[in-house]
Amino acid sequence: MASPRPLTPNERATLNTLLAADFPGAAELRAQAATARVTGRCGCGCPTIDLAVDGATPRSPKKESVAVEADVPDGGLIVFVGEGRLSCLEYWTTADETPAEFPPPGQITL
Repeated sequence: MASPRPLTPNERATLNTLLAADFPGAAELRAQAATARVTGRCGCGCPTIDLAVDGATPRSPKKESVAVEADVPDGGLIVFVGEGRLSCLEYWTTADETPAEFPPPGQITL
């Protein structure tokens, strides 16, 4: 596994757009997002990334693994949490070609 790296501007914009929604635990996840680092990437070539956050940030009370979902053209985005911490930003698609990066925030429908 590669060493953790900062989120790209595209990854950061996608995560921030999804966490702008109002849901239980969103405030804690927004605080975590500020410290998020990428620890892995999906092997299929899509932009899905694994996340790690600073352990000093508050845990989200979210019990479900899916924190928030959104629609995008030909697919969707999902923010996953594990034990109250951001763990993954997933991009799934029904398109024939696998997208290389997350769509622009204007194409994300919460």
